[in-house]
Amino acid sequence: MAPRTEKFHGIILKRSNFGEADKILTLFTNSHGKLKVIAKGIRKIKSRRAPHLELFNEVEVMIHHGKTFPVVTEARILESYSHLKSDLKLSGYLFYLSEVLDRILPENQPHEELYQSLLATLQTLSSVADKDYEKAEEQVKQFVIRLLWNLGYLPKGQYPQFGVTSSIEEVIEKPIKSKKFLEEL
Repeated sequence: MAPRTEKFHGIILKRSNFGEADKILTLFTNSHGKLKVIAKGIRKIKSRRAPHLELFNEVEVMIHHGKTFPVVTEARILESYSHLKSDLKLSGYLFYLSEVLDRILPENQPHEELYQSLLATLQTLSSVADKDYEKAEEQVKQFVIRLLWNLGYLPKGQYPQFGVTSSIEEVIEKPIKSKKFLEEL
């Protein structure tokens, strides 16, 4: 029988309102892959967990497996990537990565190698010299190629014929909305 309470690390990919005071979070975790959890009460002004559970934060969370969604009982920021969030172009890359991961990853399937690769990509993006967007874009493309390789949508060592984003859109059968945002910057 699975434990009722677990602690793990994850990156917040998506947040959506649920009820009056709650949010449903989509996390990419080191042990469960993509996982949807509910964070009760974080929309309240006095919530102590709300600052920890912001988009793109790397967090350590404690969850309790409830009847429907797992419920976040504790949260702690490991890395906020504030440098990336404060730069419009770099935050555009964060939204792109988040959208790609949310749409392509199946739920509850661990991808430890991809999780570590995402952390490495975010660290590299954080250390990119000011305004070196070409290097940042290349890092994002390399991550998405590794994603396609690891999920089996592209043979290892082969590169997308018509571009990385086109390959992702072909797999998920929907356009990537954040692509337009990046093109306009």
